[in-house]
Amino acid sequence: MHDFRIGGRDINRGGPPGGPIHSYEAEYQDIVPDQRIVTMYIMHMDKTPISVSLATTEFKPEGSSTRLVFTEQRAYLDGFDNGSERERGSGELLDALGAELACQMSEV
Repeated sequence: MHDFRIGGRDINRGGPPGGPIHSYEAEYQDIVPDQRIVTMYIMHMDKTPISVSLATTEFKPEGSSTRLVFTEQRAYLDGFDNGSERERGSGELLDALGAELACQMSEV
């Protein structure tokens, strides 16, 4: 489910076969087109909440390009998650986004 509007929700669930189900449940708090997106989200492992975050994605003009600035405040709950794993996962997602955008730009 993806409802991109202030107050809208984004839900994603998945995991390895036979393993725990990880879920991401977000609500958009602020959206300013071409400037920023603020999202509050909670992560679960099966039905156990493992973290709560407030993430801000900012888009800043930089010459003929745009710089993406991602800031996240996290609370890890009961030792089920940690900063290094989350930072690695966020980095992988941002790298994949960068690769996709570079691919699209090379097609133009």
